[in-house]
Order: sequence, then structure tokens, then C-alpha cells
Amino acid sequence: MIDLMESGLNMTFSNEQIEILNNDFTKPLLVNACAGSGKTTIFILMALIAIAKGNAEPNEILGITFSHKSRIDMGDRYDNFVNELSNTGLDLSTGRPNFTTFHALFYQLLRQNPEYRTAQVLTSYRYFMRDLSDQIKHPSNIITKAEMLEEMFDLNDYMINQGLTNDGVLPNSSEGNLSEAIKIMSEFSRQNHTDDFYSDYVDVVQKYQELKRENSYIDFNDMKLLLLESMEDPQYLQYYQQIMSRYKIAVIDEFQDIDNLQWQIISKLLDPETMEHLIVIGDDDQSIYSFRGSNPKYILNYKRLLPNAQKHNLSTNYRTGEKILKRVIPLIKKNHVRLDKELLSGRKDMGKFVLYSSKKSGFSGDSKMLKRLVKQINDPDINNDDIAILVRYNSSRMLLADWLANQKIYANINNAGAILQNNIVYRIITDLMKSLWQDKYKEFSNQANRIGFRAYKNHTEKVETRTENNFNKLSDYLLGAEAYNAETNTPFKRTDERIKVYFNSIRRFKTRMGQADNVESKNKLSQSLIKDLYKAATKLTDKYFDYMTEKNFMSRTEVNDIKKYLEDELEGYQNIDDFILDEENKRDILSNRTEQDKQEHRIQFLSLHQAKGLEFKYVYLYGLTNKEVENAGKVLNDWFPPEIAFDVFVKKWKLVYNKNFTFLEKALKSAHIDNYKDITNNNAFNPINLDKTLDKKKEFAMFHSFYSEVENYSSFIEEERRLLYVGVTRAQQELVLRIAPDSNPLLFDLKLPRKKEKNNSGSK
Repeated sequence: MIDLMESGLNMTFSNEQIEILNNDFTKPLLVNACAGSGKTTIFILMALIAIAKGNAEPNEILGITFSHKSRIDMGDRYDNFVNELSNTGLDLSTGRPNFTTFHALFYQLLRQNPEYRTAQVLTSYRYFMRDLSDQIKHPSNIITKAEMLEEMFDLNDYMINQGLTNDGVLPNSSEGNLSEAIKIMSEFSRQNHTDDFYSDYVDVVQKYQELKRENSYIDFNDMKLLLLESMEDPQYLQYYQQIMSRYKIAVIDEFQDIDNLQWQIISKLLDPETMEHLIVIGDDDQSIYSFRGSNPKYILNYKRLLPNAQKHNLSTNYRTGEKILKRVIPLIKKNHVRLDKELLSGRKDMGKFVLYSSKKSGFSGDSKMLKRLVKQINDPDINNDDIAILVRYNSSRMLLADWLANQKIYANINNAGAILQNNIVYRIITDLMKSLWQDKYKEFSNQANRIGFRAYKNHTEKVETRTENNFNKLSDYLLGAEAYNAETNTPFKRTDERIKVYFNSIRRFKTRMGQADNVESKNKLSQSLIKDLYKAATKLTDKYFDYMTEKNFMSRTEVNDIKKYLEDELEGYQNIDDFILDEENKRDILSNRTEQDKQEHRIQFLSLHQAKGLEFKYVYLYGLTNKEVENAGKVLNDWFPPEIAFDVFVKKWKLVYNKNFTFLEKALKSAHIDNYKDITNNNAFNPINLDKTLDKKKEFAMFHSFYSEVENYSSFIEEERRLLYVGVTRAQQELVLRIAPDSNPLLFDLKLPRKKEKNNSGSK
């Protein structure tokens, strides 16, 4: 059969592939497949052999994956292979396996329940935006209700996907106690919120669940939570199991991405006999979705889940050129927690690794790397679809995508939030510039809470109410505010007067520009006007941005980068109206895929997470900064690897503490593990006789909590390495990378080429 397949498909199978294809379907099987090794191909070939051998009919085979794209790819690959094998003499029954996603499978089963039979899929909480906003009784002084809702649902998604809540609202460990729940949720949240925020969170999420029930909607999280809940009823569980009993062979693709709930459900649904020869395919080195609940412990500990399991490797990468792949192997092998396998390239002596170094941090339009990128995009012999820029953070692609749009190269960003014109920092500054220049009240009102926080926004609303006027112009508001401030004892009189000074200054510029008797004078005045508009907008919002960055609601680096980029861009304009028009045009094109397709030059612009499963001839890794990984913190991974036993951790801690205390403290600080101070400053802790200290219940609990934090950070470092591995292995022919002073220190785990040119222009 294997010989016939090789002949019919014009393929030559490797020894590893043949060993997998000889699977007799009597034991569970893990196919540990490296990047670019043909995971989908091996799955389809295994299915075809099972059908040809009579182990199962096509409709008795279930293939589960995570994305709609992968599902379609499986189906297309199956149809193509069947067509190509039609003349080989292989007995392939008609029909097709059920290729599905977890979500689609769970939704299909859930709709067998009369309660959810008419339920429709809700893709976002934003459908109920107004109703949910009304549940916020304690609005923030610094962020809008829409931004509060976004943070609430991020928190909710995190708890559900991590399996931390059964009811989809409160953490399980709180046992329904609100004060305890608030304490626990504050540890999960990315921001420092008040108790009122979490109290409103509960009201919002409960209202959201109520609205879904009333309108017969279920969202993606419900597909897991509600199905699991209904499976507690033996009658429904038996019914679901009966539906699933048709499948004699089940294959889970991308097994490294499975989460706790998905495994819990699928292991109960499948027939015990099917579970006895369950096939899972994945790559632990590409486990990069912990933020959405994926848990690599399932692929790492597969033999514990199913004791009779056998493991076969696919260790040859047929995508990435050998000269690129050899650079990333040292990086991924630094991870302590991974399955053992060789990493080989099926493209010997091919590929190019291009390294640029720079003494400047942040965005720079003068970068030699960007000049190379623009040259390749404009090269008529290179298809734009073969080039991709991969980034770690949205802020990185935001500025570069905008800069490329200025060169008439439009990026498919795949995320509206990553378009500069939609960014909150950008909108605050440009809205205020427009309001001062165009005498518009709406833009000013939209950003009033950024000038003097919520209290000032309330003040502007009081001015509107007192004057019984819906202002269209900023000048009308300033007149109304002057009268209101004269009548009332308001603390915002000076703020209004300050805005009036800026407004009148801009108006005088307008008058002088109109009176200018030559083009040169008019241009000089226009350029001065643009600088003054930018200065006014930033001076009015300095306090807001300082507060937001100080409280970690915003990244100071990101705020400063956006401001600097905007300031530099404004210097290229002699007319503020031209700038406003160009920005609107860029936003329209970058927001609309149809418009992008009309442009002569375009490019794929993806996050490292989005790029997984894709491949490109030319890959640029861009904006890989030390935003979350600092060099000192990285050392914690070497000292305290993930899954380190507590007793081993204690021994290592004593050793490191006594020999490298100063650097240890620096490492913990850079990893944002703040509770180390509770230990180092606590007289009850004896670093020389730590065992005696840990005999005390309180001190033991404190140190064990600290151990968990260090272990979690070490796991985070290893996932960041896996992200870099995913990025590098997207490249087929060429991988381009820039090293700068603010680069992610993990980049130096790569086997970087040595610099050959003293001027740092680049080396290969």
C-alpha cells in the first residue's frame, strides 16, 4: 500500500514516515512532528491507509483541528490525494472523513440539547455594548466604559480558558464569596483595578449571560462550558457518546494547543475503544497559546494520559532552508521542558539568514533592513504574497505599517486595533489637533476625559446642560464655559482658560496665513502652526499619559514611540489639511481588504501567533524588543526551570541566594516578581537555615507562592523561545532580522552570524 501511494502521489516517504504509516491502530499514538514536517499530509495518508486496509470506512474517521483554515486544508488535501490515487488499484471507499474544529463539533453536539437547539453563535460581546455599559456603576476616571468592558472580557476569557471558573463568572476557588473572588481576580488581571471594577465585572458578565439566554445566543466559551455542564446529566452524556460512537479512528491535530476543557470533553465523548488507539499529532516546540488556555502538559505527558501510547517523530523540516534552520536549533534546545527529537532540514545548503545591527532603539525609517524590505516589495520578480513581516506586539506593526503606507505599500494587518489611526494615543492627540484647527466640539468632547480625567469630562457636560446648548463648535463651548465659570465655583476654570489660549493662538495663525503675501511666508506660518497644534495637544494630555504609564495602563515606550513617530511625520507636511486627508485615506485602505487588493504593492503583516501554520519565501522578524523579557530575568530560567520540584527549588535557591544575591534580586525585579521583598526583608526567613524557616506554616505558604511565581515566569521564558522558533521556521528562503540595543535578549540564543562589516550595515 505504501509503495502504491508513493507511486500514485509521486512522493518518496522517509523512514520516519513509513514507520508511522505502518501503525496498526492497536495503541494510542503521538506523532511528534517538527515545524514544516508535513503534519497534515501524514494524517491524510494514515486515514487513507486505514480505509484501504479496512480498519474503518471514511465516515468512521474523525479529524479534529483548531481553525477553520486547517479544517478546509485537510478536506482539500484528502480530496486531492483520493483523486491522484484513483488509478493505483487501492480500494478507497467513497465518502469522506469528518474534518471538524473543536468549536464546530461542540456546537453541533450542544444543539442536540433542546435548550440550545435554536441557539445562534455570538462572535463578540460588543453586540450588547449599550446594555453592558449600563451595568458599569463605577466608571473609571481614566479609561472609557468601552475600554473597561474590553478589560473585563479579557479577564473573563482568561479565567474560562485556564479552567479557573465553572460558572463563567467567578473563580472556582472563591466558592461564590465576592470579596474572596475580587482578591483572586486581581491577581489574574493585567491592570491594577479597584474593588469597584471587579464588582462591576460581576454585574456585566452576569448581564451578558442573561442577554445571551434571552436572545438564544451562545459564544465560543459557551460551547465548552455548556457542553461540559450538560454532560453531567447521564442521559445527555450517553446521547452524546452514542453520536460519537460511529468514529472508529480519531485524530487530533495541533495537539500542543489543546486546553483543559477540550481534553476533558473529548476524552469522555469518544468510545473507550477509540481512545485506546487515539492518534494525536503536534509539536511541543510550537506550543504558544497559553494566553488562551492551551496547555502543553497534554503533549508532554501523553504517556501518562494513555499509558500504552507509542511515540514517533517527524524530525525533518521540508520548509525552512538548512542555513536558516541551523540558527534556531540552539535557541529551542535551551528549553528545559520539551520532548526529545532531532531537527533536520530537508533543504540542504539552502536558505539565507540576513542580520542587521543598529545602535538605535525604536522605530527608524532610515533602517537598512527597511530599505531592503521596500526594495524586495518593489522588485517585479518577487511576488508580494511571498513576503511577510512578523512581529511580537501590535505596537510594532502599527508604526511600520503606517510608514509603509507612506511609501504606497499597504499591509494586510489582520487586526483593526493595530492600525495607527485607531490607536488611542494617536486618536487623543490628532482629535485635539483637529478640534483646535477646525473649531470642532465633538473631537474635543471625545477627548475631554484625557485632559482632566473624568471630572473634567463631567464639567464639560455641565456646561452643555447649563447653557442648554448642543455645541457644534469648540469656540461655542469656550464661550459657554466662560459664562458658566463666572457663575460657579469650578476648579476647571484655569483648564478652560488654557484651552482658550491655545485656540486663540491657532486662530491668529489662521488670520496671518490668510494675509501672507507670498507662498514662502505662508508655508513657514503653516509649518509653525502644525508644530503649535501638536504642542498644544500633547501639553493638554501630558498629565493623562503620565498617569496611565505610571499605573501600567499604557506602555511608556509605546506612548513615546507613537508621539515621536507622529511628530516626525508632521514635519513632512506644509499643510495640516493635507495631513488630515492623507491619514483618513491610509486608515480607509488599511481597514479594508478589498481596498488593499486594489493597490499595486501590499504585504502580509502578522503577529508571531497569527503566522503559525503559514510559510513564506521571505520573512522579516521585526520589533522583537525586551518589552517583557529582560536579560537579568532570563537567567531565572537557567537557575529554576519549569516543572522544577519544590525541594529542588529550595536547594537551588539557597545556593543562588548565598552566592549571587545581588544579581538574583536584579533578576527577580526584572521579572516583576515583587513578593521576593516579602521574603528577603522578613526577619523570620533564615537564608542559611531555610529548612527550619519552612517548618513554619505562614513562611512555608509565602515561600511556596513565591516558588510558583518563579516557575510561571520560567515557563513564560520558554514559551517566548517557542514563539521565536515559530517565527524563524516560517521562512523558506530568507530570514531577515535586526538587532538593536532594546532587542529581546532571547534573540542571542540564536546562532547569529558574525558581523563582517565594521559600519554595522549588515552581515549574512
